[in-house]
Amino acid sequence: MSSSQPWVLRAMPRAAILATAVAEVITGDLLYGGFCFVALLLTLVPAIHARRIAAGVPLELELALLWLMIADMTLGNSLGLYQLHWYDKALHLSSSVLVALMGFLAIYVLHMTHQTRFHAWVDSLAILLVTLGIGALWEIAEYGVDQLFARRTQGAPNLSALDDTMFDLMLDGLGGVIGAIVGPRYISRSRRGRALVTAFAGAVAARDRALPS
Repeated sequence: MSSSQPWVLRAMPRAAILATAVAEVITGDLLYGGFCFVALLLTLVPAIHARRIAAGVPLELELALLWLMIADMTLGNSLGLYQLHWYDKALHLSSSVLVALMGFLAIYVLHMTHQTRFHAWVDSLAILLVTLGIGALWEIAEYGVDQLFARRTQGAPNLSALDDTMFDLMLDGLGGVIGAIVGPRYISRSRRGRALVTAFAGAVAARDRALPS
């Protein structure tokens, strides 16, 4: 694979998300358009923090994040696929797994920078709790948006708002378990992914050492 191809793979979904954000703003949905812009900016946080554009999350996870954003923003909301009974739950489980994997990578970076010394079971528990916590915050945010802006983000075509929320939280827990299992296996088997995350940890550690105490 040539060195330019990963940039193309990253640029295409980002362009689709940006186009979705612009379209939402033009049609008058400033809230959701702003959410799209913020979500897009968050994908650049690892490289910005390390001050190295080549250091960040592995390409596979970044692409998974970008395409999940497209599945939510462009396909789910803009094209109305959330009307399908199974679409919301499949996407929610996928998002929870991805959050858990990101949580594992954060813990891995902390280990690499010698800022933590946990055992494997503590790491797994932390990943599960972080995934559940982010899922709970997401549900609270949906409730707040519905109350403040008269939207209908909670509930599903075949579920009440309460049943939908509880089902989502159970999927968050399942996603956390899957991520806690898959994350360590990915790092142990993917040399390229491990090298990239290690480079990110090294860049963060070097930046921290350069900061005045």
